[in-house]
Amino acid sequence: MASQSLSSAIVYGSDPLARGLGRLRVSPAAAGLFFLLAGVLYTLILPYLWGLPFQINGDDLIYGFLILVVYPVSGYFYARQPRSILAAYESMKRYLRDEDQARVFHLDSIERIHARPIIWVIGLLFGLLGAGFGAVYSLQHYGEFWYSVNGFEIFLVQGARLLAFYCIGVCAARHIAASRALNKLFEHADLPLTLDADRLEIFRKIKNFALEFVGVSAVIALNLGLQPLFVEPPALEYAIYVALYFIVAPLSFFLPIWEAHRRMTRVKNEMLDRLHYDFQEESQRLRRKFGEASASYVEEAGNLERLERSIAAVSKALEWPFEGTTVYRLVVTVTSPFLFILFEIFINIVSNLFVSN
Repeated sequence: MASQSLSSAIVYGSDPLARGLGRLRVSPAAAGLFFLLAGVLYTLILPYLWGLPFQINGDDLIYGFLILVVYPVSGYFYARQPRSILAAYESMKRYLRDEDQARVFHLDSIERIHARPIIWVIGLLFGLLGAGFGAVYSLQHYGEFWYSVNGFEIFLVQGARLLAFYCIGVCAARHIAASRALNKLFEHADLPLTLDADRLEIFRKIKNFALEFVGVSAVIALNLGLQPLFVEPPALEYAIYVALYFIVAPLSFFLPIWEAHRRMTRVKNEMLDRLHYDFQEESQRLRRKFGEASASYVEEAGNLERLERSIAAVSKALEWPFEGTTVYRLVVTVTSPFLFILFEIFINIVSNLFVSN
């Protein structure tokens, strides 16, 4: 497949919103700016005009962070993610075996994966879930807060919430679809052994693709991590979002690289098996030489030494397409939105210990 045949339209699939933004050539910055300006309008300007302005308190600060930070980040990443996916596909092509490129890396197979309506249906369901919870809460507190001051304000706030949550849901579904396609391609990749995964373009691109999604997820989840510090969130809604985050975020990192890990392990074990077999054969020949009145066993011993060094070198080769420090970065990134809560819990435990004594 020619590289020019890859385009963002393939990743958009049947997503109606993405296809519309693509036709309008909306950039990621413009998508993020739309949510930011819309948030300023219905968070700061309209409530002020209606006499129930935004307050600097816990509840409003959480809503403000959600609307003025999380929503723009979601919109930006929704428009930018296709570029990252295409970059991962492009970096994969050079590692496919020549006889497999035309057969495996085919436009139609990738296009079919991304064209499935389930991708944007997941986004729609997630958007309806978020807007539904928000609308019910606003109607229960109709006229009490700026976001529920009247029906028009509720419509604007929950409409933006539906759109932002739609973007989040589609990004997660896209990531899964791209991971599935990448794993299929890794099955046919001719991967070399390496001691430094970052020096191979394909591993660097795939790792960055996965970490990028985890990083955006952590920014979005920061809203969840801050909520208990300022407000008492609805228990059911909060539990659903936290559970989804801790399931999706770690899986989103390992999913695109799982088949690469399996193939790297297979290649490494095949080479080690062959080297160990050769080592055993050489050791047998060396043993027979010792039984002969000859000094040629020195050459055989040299072969054993070279094979031993080869086995040691291959044994050090990586079985995952990333360095060990990447796992620590992943753990820190995933847990970082909830560090404030954990710190507060720690302080409370220590305080109770001193008070009890």
